[in-house]
Amino acid sequence: MMNITATTPDVSILIVAYNSHAIIAACLGSIPAACTRHTYEVLLIDNGDGASADVVVAAFPSVKIVLSRGNVGFAAGNNLLAAQAKGRHLLLLNPDVVLKPDAVDRLLEATKTYPYASAWGGVTLDHNDRPDLGNTVQIPSLKEMLSRTLGRSSAALRNNATVAADAEVEVMSGSFVMFSRSAWDEADGLDERYFLYCEEVDLFHRLAQRGHSFWRIASSLANHDIGHGEASSPNRELYLNAGVIQFTRLHWSKIDSLLAFFLIWLSSLQRVILGWLFGWFKPNLSTAGKKQRLVALRPNYWRHGYDPQRGLLARLRR
Repeated sequence: MMNITATTPDVSILIVAYNSHAIIAACLGSIPAACTRHTYEVLLIDNGDGASADVVVAAFPSVKIVLSRGNVGFAAGNNLLAAQAKGRHLLLLNPDVVLKPDAVDRLLEATKTYPYASAWGGVTLDHNDRPDLGNTVQIPSLKEMLSRTLGRSSAALRNNATVAADAEVEVMSGSFVMFSRSAWDEADGLDERYFLYCEEVDLFHRLAQRGHSFWRIASSLANHDIGHGEASSPNRELYLNAGVIQFTRLHWSKIDSLLAFFLIWLSSLQRVILGWLFGWFKPNLSTAGKKQRLVALRPNYWRHGYDPQRGLLARLRR
């Protein structure tokens, strides 16, 4: 039974679904055991074909369904949910996340341990219960982009050392992260100029500029089936890089943004070439090359970020 209050819950759990009907029950079913010591409400918007909302209405009648306006994207979807949420905190939760017991309670308890923070996130795990790539998110930088062209990700190396203990971080994945309502409202929520990916990075960046701090809580755990099981999808990589370029277009100089585009494209092209040359005896190189194929060979799809007139967003809305 859901621990829900009709007045002001401790946390509002916000879920933006998109063709998630096969996995949404597992996500929602994990919430009661994850939040037994606090009050909460769950709000969901279906940006897809409506099948996810149908499952929720039938099996989880206490979940509040917010009417969709079509596929408006992750940022706009969460903003619509937040506008109707009543909680003191807002927890962004992907439909492909299954919470471990006490996961939400641990985040809410962390608000007392780290009361000066404005966001608290958990550690996401793969199907083998090992920390996944969601724990290596960082603010984009030319240094990190250059390190990837040299075949070494400084972000991954740095973050793998910190997931075993609580840590102050600069950004966390939007798949499983909780914000104070006051911080969310101060920043006016997510920037709707993003469609998918990097919108939470933008929010953390803007909050940090206002002096806010953020903590990842090691005891708050959840399994994350990244990309609905398509973590290596070439299309997913297109959207990831469009999100990064959108960030650079909004926050960097034009020259730095162009350099970011070149470094991302060069890194992707390197992986494609290595996959072609050596993938026959090194399967990991073949997988990496296939993953980056569209990024390397279709740069006009993502180089404009989420410009409504060019690139991915323009193609999506035709």
